Amino acid sequence: MAGIAVGQRAPSFRLPSAQGPEVGLDDFQGKQHTIVWFTKGMGCPFCRTQMSQLARSHEEIRARGAEVLEISVSHLPSARVYAQKFRLPFSYLCDPDYRVRKDWELAAPAYGPVQLVSMMMKGMTNSPGPSDFPMGRMAPMDEARNVMRPDEMGFFIVDKQGFVRYSLAGEYMTAKGSRAIPTGAEIVRELEAIG
Repeated sequence: MAGIAVGQRAPSFRLPSAQGPEVGLDDFQGKQHTIVWFTKGMGCPFCRTQMSQLARSHEEIRARGAEVLEISVSHLPSARVYAQKFRLPFSYLCDPDYRVRKDWELAAPAYGPVQLVSMMMKGMTNSPGPSDFPMGRMAPMDEARNVMRPDEMGFFIVDKQGFVRYSLAGEYMTAKGSRAIPTGAEIVRELEAIG
């Protein structure tokens, strides 16, 4: 399985935020648990659906002593436009050079042309579901390119001491469609188990 494993220390990072100053994982150490979620960003309709899911659960997540950090491959100017257009309840961080994604051992699988076309077809034939963050028009070109990259997604819960307590990572598109993140209820259960 891809990504940092449960029990490992979470690699530190500091990234520019769409909402303002840089945000780093160390900002939360000793204070809050942190959900670190790697996405393709606003250019991905499946990611926007999952953002909606997390946004609806955000208050429950915060009530359990945790915060969400979404790490996208968006460039900062695009991300700032999204932050102005949408009320993003959690930090939308920018990692367009994939530095942090690589530190967290999320690979960019090497697909051949046939596999890439197959993955694209799956994405086009699966409905992403409802989203509170509709784009209304095509994503900027840099965002559209990011959606087409065969990156892995990652969803991690890091405890206050900086250790990974939950890890879900792998290819975005599976034989059954896009890889789902945990539901709000599942996240709350995981956070309650951490304490």
